[in-house]
Amino acid sequence: MASGRLRVSAEDFRVDEVLGFEPEGDGEHVFLHLEKRELNTQQLAQRISSLSGIHPRDISFSGMKDRNAVTRQWFSVRMAGKAEPDWRELEGGDVSLLSAGRHRRKLKRGVHRANTFRLVGRDVEGDKERIEQRLRQLRDTGAPNYFGEQRFGRAGATLD
Repeated sequence: MASGRLRVSAEDFRVDEVLGFEPEGDGEHVFLHLEKRELNTQQLAQRISSLSGIHPRDISFSGMKDRNAVTRQWFSVRMAGKAEPDWRELEGGDVSLLSAGRHRRKLKRGVHRANTFRLVGRDVEGDKERIEQRLRQLRDTGAPNYFGEQRFGRAGATLD
């Protein structure tokens, strides 16, 4: 048996969305790779909309990412015939621009290859050898994420 604390700070939970392909370099969609801290996906999409003047329906992302974390994720912005803003204006204490590039198609839900996770446990107590064995097993085989607010929403609202 082990005990400890998880997600004490946003930096304790990191998610990196792995796209699985590179933007082609041309096309009407701008792909933005952004890192966000304590913002949800919709909040960042709204910032992109405000900066670019593009309606939110023309801003796409592959998956929703946790607000209480530091996450890296991809967005696409349909910029057909419009001048690009300076995407660095999105940056601040809670957002960093990692890259921007053109692509011919918009980003669709679920097309990214994978998400990688880093979760920090604090004040962990228990049998060190057994804990390390279980962590190696998780590293090697992974674990399904089919429970909690991330999948079912607050108070199970997603299921309803």
